[in-house]
Amino acid sequence: MKGRMRPYLPELTIRDYNIYLRYLRGVRRQLYEAYGLYSCHLLRSNGVLFAILSDSLAGRQATCQRKRVPGTLAWRRLMCQTQGIRLAAQVEVLLGWHRLQDAQWGDLPLYKKARRVRNWLFLRRAYEKAAAENPALERIFAQERDQANVQMTLNSENYTLASEPKSNLYGALYSVLATDDPSQRKSMHYIGCCIGRAAYLMDKAESFLRDKLRKRYNVFLANGITSREAAVESARRQALAAANDLVRAYNLLDIKLNRTLLDNIMILGLRHAVDPF
Repeated sequence: MKGRMRPYLPELTIRDYNIYLRYLRGVRRQLYEAYGLYSCHLLRSNGVLFAILSDSLAGRQATCQRKRVPGTLAWRRLMCQTQGIRLAAQVEVLLGWHRLQDAQWGDLPLYKKARRVRNWLFLRRAYEKAAAENPALERIFAQERDQANVQMTLNSENYTLASEPKSNLYGALYSVLATDDPSQRKSMHYIGCCIGRAAYLMDKAESFLRDKLRKRYNVFLANGITSREAAVESARRQALAAANDLVRAYNLLDIKLNRTLLDNIMILGLRHAVDPF
């Protein structure tokens, strides 16, 4: 599964591993039932975390049932019938659609252009349904896209300003998962901002050579960095600082369920994604 917010398996208990798998299947099942089979391939580890966090903060105990896993003939136990799982499915559809729109058409080889057209055709109806169900989330994505375009136009050298659109996007998404407690909402917004900042820096470091070749904006190029290795090291150092800030805000949360599983993902999982050990 793609995505950086995954459990760190060497430190994960069997019980928590089973809970994670059941939530994963539950979000996949929700995508299938609400948006069709094709939308299931959008699922990333971030969506599973959204579902677990939302239910755990609210203290909602998920119903575990035995159902068929979409796209297979296997029947497995999965979580279902929770607000967190429904919200996670909506987020995954909207994230997947906007990720598709962000791809640079002119830079894609022919087979990827064909795949993008196929994805656009099959996912458009799912996107329209998710946007209609949760227009507030769709507005968040539209604002992030506009902010990102502004930063690219300015060719900003400031890492904080360059990462701000994605940081604000994740901050808004994670604050939606919080309960009505203002302090919890504030902590969740800050956690999302830290995750968004780390993700942006790591993504830009990974695309450094491609952006350099295409003469596209990249915050590391704007700062005069000339090698991918230097960009990766700078991204790792700054992402680790963001991960440390996240831990301080995360420890303030009142998590009612699945504490050990969330500790594993939010602390060990993110750090391992940034700096494998």
